Amino acid sequence: MAGSFFLGLIAGVVITGVLVWKLMPKLMLTVHKSRLGFEETVAAIEQAAKAHGWNVPKIYDLQNTIRTAGHEDMTPVKIISMCQPDHAYRVLREDANKMVSGIMPCRIGVFVPADGQVRLAKMNVRLMSRMFGGTITEVMAKVATEEERILRDVVEHR
Repeated sequence: MAGSFFLGLIAGVVITGVLVWKLMPKLMLTVHKSRLGFEETVAAIEQAAKAHGWNVPKIYDLQNTIRTAGHEDMTPVKIISMCQPDHAYRVLREDANKMVSGIMPCRIGVFVPADGQVRLAKMNVRLMSRMFGGTITEVMAKVATEEERILRDVVEHR
């Protein structure tokens, strides 16, 4: 009897582990189709971010970087770094919260896969916010709402 219980318990833990392993990447990152072309998408996100009080300190042209390294077949990929200084300050003013600086600033990837449809990829900030608690959770929840507003006119709605 006890052997069956422990065997069932172990099987349940293993199955749960496999499901988490398979599902987490799809939950942690969100991918959306853009209604615009590649450069138009990048420009629209940058403009919308600034209009909502965010800074865009850097746009990385990964396609150019990768092609410069000799990989000529690289399709378009740009990463837009966005920062809302008031949100960043609320999180980073406490030393205990500085660990999250590794996932700051917010980044949105814009890319064109083989099918030619421009897409955006970003961290699922709303889900990730629930993992921390306190000020981090509160600020990240606001960031998630603001990101949705920034992307509203770019993302293809189903």
